[in-house]
Amino acid sequence: MRLRFLQSAMAFESWPVTGMPEVALFGRSNAGKSSLINALAQARVARISREPGRTRTLNFYAGDGIVLVDLPGYGYSHMSKEQQRRQTAVLERYAERRAALCGAVQLVDIRHRPSELDILWHDFLLRRGEPLLLLLGKSDQVGRGSWRSREREIVETLGTDAPVVFWSARTLEGKRALETFLDEIRKRQASLGQFT
Repeated sequence: MRLRFLQSAMAFESWPVTGMPEVALFGRSNAGKSSLINALAQARVARISREPGRTRTLNFYAGDGIVLVDLPGYGYSHMSKEQQRRQTAVLERYAERRAALCGAVQLVDIRHRPSELDILWHDFLLRRGEPLLLLLGKSDQVGRGSWRSREREIVETLGTDAPVVFWSARTLEGKRALETFLDEIRKRQASLGQFT
């Protein structure tokens, strides 16, 4: 998938207007959203930090008729309460008011039970009613024999019927399924026309 960096922005007024459908990437601050962008692009278009919580802005990437939005990660404990409050407000404003937002991908670490914030954001995204894909990230760090049991536990904890894909940015496990999800959103939006 060809992806190019468009811009970073925090303020609503600075978000780009492209006329293309957007898919937002939600996840904890160490979930691997930037690595996902680079894996899809098969190039280093997103900066990756070893320190969680470095993504503080919305980062927009365009390619193949769609825009991926790498959102600031939630649940970074080293942020002040005020920083966390402001960041949550930006995420909510984006998810509630962005007309171009046509779908979401939530990245959850397969190695751990979903956190309270994972559950809250998943419920929030389900209520939006747009296509939602649940990626079980870092799957290469868990033996394949335990994938299904981990999937069951995560799905039960989230209480979801969203489609699930095992994902690894290192091995590209799940890349084709993710690209198919994005392509379906692009085609669906093309049939509906421009955003209102």
